[in-house]
Amino acid sequence: MKEDKNTKILVGGIADGDSVKELLNTLERTEDKSFDDYIIAYIDFLGVKKIMQNQDKNYDFLQIIQFLLNRTELVADVIHQQNSIKPFEVKIFSDNIVIAQKIEDELLEEQIIGIINIVWSLQFWALVQFGLFLRGGITVGELFINKDIVWGTGLIEAYNMENSLAVFPRVLVSKTVLARYNESSDKTINIEAFVDRDLDGMWFVDYMSACVNLSVMPQVAESLKDTVKSFSEVDDRIKQKINWTIRYFNSHCLKHKDRIEFDKCVIDYI
Repeated sequence: MKEDKNTKILVGGIADGDSVKELLNTLERTEDKSFDDYIIAYIDFLGVKKIMQNQDKNYDFLQIIQFLLNRTELVADVIHQQNSIKPFEVKIFSDNIVIAQKIEDELLEEQIIGIINIVWSLQFWALVQFGLFLRGGITVGELFINKDIVWGTGLIEAYNMENSLAVFPRVLVSKTVLARYNESSDKTINIEAFVDRDLDGMWFVDYMSACVNLSVMPQVAESLKDTVKSFSEVDDRIKQKINWTIRYFNSHCLKHKDRIEFDKCVIDYI
């Protein structure tokens, strides 16, 4: 690579032959090319691409995403410190968030509950405060992650869970995660307090359980009613997603019927 003195433009390749040869030799000498196992959450903000194209909403939405990212990092840091586990990696690109942590077998229970705890906090506040629907997947798999790159089959699996399996605004928890949790030697927390099983048999993050103060459920319901009203004129495919959320919320309220003002919480389908 060199500079053209007349135009000040760099010409040539991005690397010389010696540096390329050094890289190839290093790869040839490397015997262990495996990746570490991580617990990984891949989260997608639904409908964001359309918002990005709206100049009136684009800037405001970016600030909301930044706010949610900062709060997610704060929650992740608190969980990391409380449970004496490694810090979580939190990355955002476009309308997606990746949360990951290298697995430590002796702390696997805390790590699984921790990442679900982070996701349900994000999912609850994104919906209730800002009317944003999230979809995603949580799994265990091989990953490489640093400040520049996120790479690995674990990321692909989590992405496929979000893109192909979740369908509705829910964050699925893979069978691998559940199996690894059940195999851990010292389970002090019932994971079913954090997840729920859907009609199709898939487990997902029970994010409404993040609202531990049941007395505010009528206010939560009013917020959701305002959100779903804005989807009354959308196509049937989107309505199915909104109605899934309504069914989930109503089902959650039904579980606590004796402890809340149930009639004020039920939301009508659109």
